[in-house]
Amino acid sequence: MDNVKLTRRMTLALSAGAMSIAFALPVQADLMEKIKEGMDVAFYNFKPYAFVDQNNDLVGTDIELLTAVLDKMGGQIGEAQAVDWGALIPGVNSGRFDVVAAGMFVTPKRCAAVRFSQPYFGIKQALAVPNGNPNGLTNYESVRDKGLTIGVISGAAQFGYATAAGVPEANILQLPDNPAGIAALRAGRIDAWAVSAPGVREIVKGVPEGDIESGPVFAEVAGKPAVSHGAFAFRQDASAFVDEFDKALTAFVGSPEHVAIMEKYGMSADELPVLKTEDICGS
Repeated sequence: MDNVKLTRRMTLALSAGAMSIAFALPVQADLMEKIKEGMDVAFYNFKPYAFVDQNNDLVGTDIELLTAVLDKMGGQIGEAQAVDWGALIPGVNSGRFDVVAAGMFVTPKRCAAVRFSQPYFGIKQALAVPNGNPNGLTNYESVRDKGLTIGVISGAAQFGYATAAGVPEANILQLPDNPAGIAALRAGRIDAWAVSAPGVREIVKGVPEGDIESGPVFAEVAGKPAVSHGAFAFRQDASAFVDEFDKALTAFVGSPEHVAIMEKYGMSADELPVLKTEDICGS
């Protein structure tokens, strides 16, 4: 698939180091009609899922996948909003936008707050560490055993992984984004920065100084599988629409076209989902 150009070019403004876009009007009740005009999308500027490239275009795995699925449904993306991570779920629930496209992991707690689509990736975990991995960190348990400090994005699943592995909350530093995490790692405030394995790969690729590397990829935390499944998030009352959306989504996920999108942004067919949303949500 060629690089996706959105129906309406994103107009971005930089404010206090963060991108912001004017909020759209409250969502319409009938999303099947709304998508013909253009679905309002919230994204968190984070590779490889949704980010603004050097041409000021909104790109990434989630954006290209959402574009393809909506196209099959006769719809399109309209306006997009760059949103802080902690404001994504409150924003979609308040009607400020229609869907979250942010590589959001499906968790039972989030299932109670939003209606997730079926997953479109299932990814393993990794830690970003200083070059040479001086502390020999391999997973959350190694951070625990050595009494070290780990950094996570505030509100992200990695906080739960760290606590499940027995890392004391006092040794977990929650920060707003990857740049803040890498700055903390370089400053010695933390010993490792925890995101998904694809996220760590993108961090390493984006560090020209070559002073950050990825620790080993791992698939278990505290003896349990830690393959995180990502999905699009909608309001709970959008269930009828999501049922139709899922038909187009599941038909596309795993196709050669979908795998090509994943590979374009550093993911692979090894990171396709292995569970369904209902398996994770417990319903």
